[in-house]
Amino acid sequence: MDVPRVTLAQVEDAAARIRGSVYRTPLLPSSRFDTGSILLKLEALQPTGSFKVRGAWNRMSRSDEAERKKGFVTVSAGNHGQAVAWSAKRLGAPCTVYVPTDAVQRKVDSMESMGAKIVRRPHQEIMEAMTDDRMARLGMAFVHPFGDPLVVAGQGTVGLEIVEDLPEVKSIIVPIGGGGLASGVAQAVRAKSPGAKVYGVQAEGAAPVPKSLATGKAEDVGAPHTIADGIGATKAYDYMLPLLREHLEAAFTVSDDDIRGAMKRILMESHVAPEPAGAASLACALKYAERIPKPAVCIVSGGNADPALLASLLS
Repeated sequence: MDVPRVTLAQVEDAAARIRGSVYRTPLLPSSRFDTGSILLKLEALQPTGSFKVRGAWNRMSRSDEAERKKGFVTVSAGNHGQAVAWSAKRLGAPCTVYVPTDAVQRKVDSMESMGAKIVRRPHQEIMEAMTDDRMARLGMAFVHPFGDPLVVAGQGTVGLEIVEDLPEVKSIIVPIGGGGLASGVAQAVRAKSPGAKVYGVQAEGAAPVPKSLATGKAEDVGAPHTIADGIGATKAYDYMLPLLREHLEAAFTVSDDDIRGAMKRILMESHVAPEPAGAASLACALKYAERIPKPAVCIVSGGNADPALLASLLS
């Protein structure tokens, strides 16, 4: 696949395209005691509970009648699948989502409630499906979770909103799974506010990007071992790595305990229920506070947490 580079003009076009369908989410202090040094971009408040709806709608709303008639297909751990299902329902089109066998049931139920057909496959098979032609052979329009320029431009609107709402921002912290959000935000921010730095974060048990940035090649770290299913990456992709190398200041890792602590803080202080992947950005800001210039914005990328996990944090 080609490297999905996007321009500021393409991100601004995406912003116009999604306006009225996707929320412009708030930017709020990370706690009642914060004086503006760490803020949260609350993408957990989107219609489907994550930023993914930005890219999916930017891509799918441009489809022609033929594409809509044959329907859409994608692979997803849950959040992208929900965004594709939501967009397909709005377009009156059929939708199929291939999900890992261990996908969070809340996310699967949400996709089904919007009319998506669910097909379960092993995690490794889901990952491989993004790099070969098996999805295209199904005869439906494949909506790539992160490698499509229209998807990347849609995700980049998160960064555009941040620099518009906080022109003095010095750091933006982005959770990384496949890299669509990080690369979209980074490309938009570097074009709009060159002085701002963009940092990536992954869970310690699923962290191919920091290793790949160090070695200069797309690394595979095997099956993920983390509560953060939304960023449960097994490998870095060679068509995404150039963007991450060019635009990220650094990529950090956080433990599952770090993530749990950040989830609880967001729940108690911001009154929003983040999923583990969404809280990873705040976990990073707290753990690496001395290395990240302020004011810093943490993108809370999603809020579709397993209810049992949320209950355990509050008990």
